[in-house]
Amino acid sequence: MTPHREYIAPAQLDWQGAQPVSTQFDDIYFSADGEQEVQRIFLQPSKVIERALATERPWFTIAELGFGSGLNFSVSADEILGKTDKILHFISIEAHPLTPNDWRSVAALRPHSSTAQALAESPPPLLTGWHRRSMHEGRIQLSVFHGDVEDGLRDLADFQQQPVDAWFLDGFTPAKNPLMWRTRVLGEVARLSRRGTTVATFTSAGQIRRDLAELGFAMTKVDQRPFKRTSLLGECVREDAPNDRPMTPPRRINVLGAGIAGASVARQLAELGVRVTVYDASGVATGGSKMSVSALHARLLGDESPAAEFRARAFHHAQSVHKNYEAFRRTGALQLALNDQELKKLQRIQAVYRPKDSGDVDNDWLSYLHSADLNTDSQIEALGGLYFKGAGLVDLPSLCHALLDHSHIELVAEAKKPEKDDDWVIACGTNSRDFSLGIPLEIGSVWGQLDWIKPTSAHLTVPIVGNGYAIPDEDAWVVGSSYEYRPWEPAHASAYNINANRRFIGAGEVTPLHHKRAARCVSSDRDPIIGRLSERRWISTAHGSLGTSSAPLAAAIIASDLMGWVPPVSRRVLACVEPRRFIERQARRGVKRVGPESD
Repeated sequence: MTPHREYIAPAQLDWQGAQPVSTQFDDIYFSADGEQEVQRIFLQPSKVIERALATERPWFTIAELGFGSGLNFSVSADEILGKTDKILHFISIEAHPLTPNDWRSVAALRPHSSTAQALAESPPPLLTGWHRRSMHEGRIQLSVFHGDVEDGLRDLADFQQQPVDAWFLDGFTPAKNPLMWRTRVLGEVARLSRRGTTVATFTSAGQIRRDLAELGFAMTKVDQRPFKRTSLLGECVREDAPNDRPMTPPRRINVLGAGIAGASVARQLAELGVRVTVYDASGVATGGSKMSVSALHARLLGDESPAAEFRARAFHHAQSVHKNYEAFRRTGALQLALNDQELKKLQRIQAVYRPKDSGDVDNDWLSYLHSADLNTDSQIEALGGLYFKGAGLVDLPSLCHALLDHSHIELVAEAKKPEKDDDWVIACGTNSRDFSLGIPLEIGSVWGQLDWIKPTSAHLTVPIVGNGYAIPDEDAWVVGSSYEYRPWEPAHASAYNINANRRFIGAGEVTPLHHKRAARCVSSDRDPIIGRLSERRWISTAHGSLGTSSAPLAAAIIASDLMGWVPPVSRRVLACVEPRRFIERQARRGVKRVGPESD
């Protein structure tokens, strides 16, 4: 088995005027009339708009081999947005993704395309596996796999329950990229097709036409003169291909809990056309989501474990979601190493996410700073640091209210016991274990406190994050956060927070202003609990202090399962957050309690 690796090598891009060129494959990404080429080769022969308008389903699914510059995606998305009322789920696989700078350069060629601009603002990071982006208030859903084409297709075969309506095969020419055009790759395309699924490709190579014909596609040549002679179009007519009988997602769903976990999943489902009723007797954001200042940063691990993989993906996914709301303010954040142990941890993280073989590749979400690189005016002597460009601050109550402000969401301020005949997402913190249908959840409450203090004489330009955090602002700084297995007295927690952050806020007198306390729901292994409990019940809980970053990805995981879509994370991440993961452990070591006995 190939060891898991987080970092993926990007495309080697060059430019011929306004045309991006792959130096790896010695081929262009698109012709000078790129948008028209997408129409001629893919959209028009496949009759995408006509078929999207005709389908009774609320979405249309396009799957592609070779995401490249994202041109096929952005042109298709703009067409669907402008000419239909459908949701587009665009699935693509790419072995060599673009860098952030390359995405910006490509988007500059299409300033009129809101989709191209949105993609450049939040491109999938240079990390392996699946990535999800939701654009235009949910109308456009992008699922991109970074890695080997056969691995991506295998995941689609195992998880994607909704049929693919149209395939775009666009992985450079067969002569220059033969791995993309292997017979077994085309065989997977055929296996994932239903009767009526179309396949369109720029190439007109005779071998590709014959291979697809043998796999059950009725192939025709499409006249492309004067640009080239022909391209290929096929329609799946294989007798053993399934008819279009997709799974039917629920039209209504109930969510128990109006914190960041419940609000995130409610908004995701509402944007996909599901009617959502959210129940919370205490109101919106009254539990662990009551904090008006929460730091969004990656909390990376340097071990390439499933938990580390989840954290990195969650950070990037959360950025792409939160940037759409005023409750999020991008500030950047700095994680400092003040001793050898902390320095070794940061160096391990650097080795995973900015490995030596990445060279000087633009990977601008994470920068490693040596002690000499750090601001000498900060008055903090650090051995090194990690700078997270996309980190920021979230006003959680404001964000929860904004997420729940949707015409398909009804908020009911009362307690509601889930009924077995209804569809439910359980997202009510530690109380979630009361509705887990007998599946043992090792979760409990751990209290925490944030303290607002008057600004000190220390010079902090960005939030400092790590085991706790210090967040500078003009009117007040915020320091935290305590981690209390048994609730402390507020004065004790304030003293702890101030002392724990002395290295950042300075040794002078500190003037406390006020504090906020809340209980976080955490699991025994510190990973969140996300997924299906039964045929009609799902759960999103135990996000602990990760909720600002993990709740949006949890919502995408649950929504994908409900919709019958490939999940936005790998198999091993799904296993890492699986609700049933405690059963085998308890058989071996008994039940592990979390939090106070009063839980």
